[in-house]
Amino acid sequence: MQLITFFVPRKRSSYYVEKKAVSNLFYHNHLFFIITTLLFLVLIPLVSSAQKAPSANITTSPQQTIVARMWHGRTPAAKSSEYTKYLYETGIKKIRLVDGNKGVQVFRRTDDKVAEFYVISYWISREAIKKYAGEDIEKTHHLPRDKEFLLELEPKVKTFDLLVDEWNK
Repeated sequence: MQLITFFVPRKRSSYYVEKKAVSNLFYHNHLFFIITTLLFLVLIPLVSSAQKAPSANITTSPQQTIVARMWHGRTPAAKSSEYTKYLYETGIKKIRLVDGNKGVQVFRRTDDKVAEFYVISYWISREAIKKYAGEDIEKTHHLPRDKEFLLELEPKVKTFDLLVDEWNK
């Protein structure tokens, strides 16, 4: 048996609270009804808005292509906060000053022992990346203290053409 609280309507829009002992079957059916109703209230508008979304703006023209440069590194979890600050002050701020840089994102995922970092910088062209990374744009541009923090120094980064760029406004 479960104790459930009901809001029972009275005349003229007032309510009183009534607690009743109900069977477990009634309780679970009532709970199922509430959860199902809430899901429909949330999911139906989401599905409807997804169906009405405009078609993707796929960029294939070399003149319009933004280039994403992705770096990956791992630190011990205990050093992740310190490395985040160091990475921002020494690396990200420097990237943002390079002509042709459109922006930077830093991602971190931490488990018990290791923190993984991904840095994605966005550029107007591969030529613009050369101003930061040099002739070989896929060679990792290590920061001076990376050896103190990183578990391994990855030799290469990856570059990608950004084909779809859609964000909610």
